Amino acid sequence: MGDRQTTEQALAVHRLLNSQSPVLRAALQGGRRLPLPDVHPPQADLVATLALRRSAYRYADRDLELTALSAWLRFSVGVQRFVPAYGVNDYPLSMAPSAGGLDILRAYLVVRRAEQIPPGVYRYEAVSHELVELSTGDPFDALQEVYVQPEFAQRAAVSLALTARLDVAFAKYPLRHYRTLHVDSGVAVQNLYLVGTALGLACCAVAGFDDAALASLLGVPNTEVPTMLFAAGHAAADPAHNGGSPSPTQ
Repeated sequence: MGDRQTTEQALAVHRLLNSQSPVLRAALQGGRRLPLPDVHPPQADLVATLALRRSAYRYADRDLELTALSAWLRFSVGVQRFVPAYGVNDYPLSMAPSAGGLDILRAYLVVRRAEQIPPGVYRYEAVSHELVELSTGDPFDALQEVYVQPEFAQRAAVSLALTARLDVAFAKYPLRHYRTLHVDSGVAVQNLYLVGTALGLACCAVAGFDDAALASLLGVPNTEVPTMLFAAGHAAADPAHNGGSPSPTQ
């Protein structure tokens, strides 16, 4: 799938921008599947949610509740509807729309503290609304190597990573679409902020991360590149602590 030459050109651009050399890595194979519970959407006024939206730098010292996690994923990056497209009758379209409706973005969850979800790395499967276990164990040490600001590794209950599938993108679009991949990722980031805010979560989009280290932690193939990290957890008890210093992602 995809235009191999265009994909390699985009990867070369990506590595140049990140001052990194190609890294050969083995893709992680999916293990057990953890179904997420059905949940109702958060009841919140859109304008009020936009006014409350913040980048948070401190988080409550407790597990992220399973219902909150499920709702956050479902209504941020889950399936919105199914349509006839690309040769199938029930093609899934995401809550976070992408150019051409292509299934380009992937969401991964790096869990440190979550209710009923053991620490480890998971891929979110939007159609079935479940997590696929990729690796187990506390990812703290690896996350410290990923974040430019390693304090996020300790503070956030979970870190959600967005990736883009270059082979899927360039099966339809030319090299210029490398730019649009990041627009698609930005749409998903705003969804994560707004749904997280409506659920009362503390959230922060983090652009400062080591691409190669994150790709290795997630075990993604070489044609899949990380585009954003997103730290989340329950909000600290004192709202004043969630402001912090302004950042480019705020």
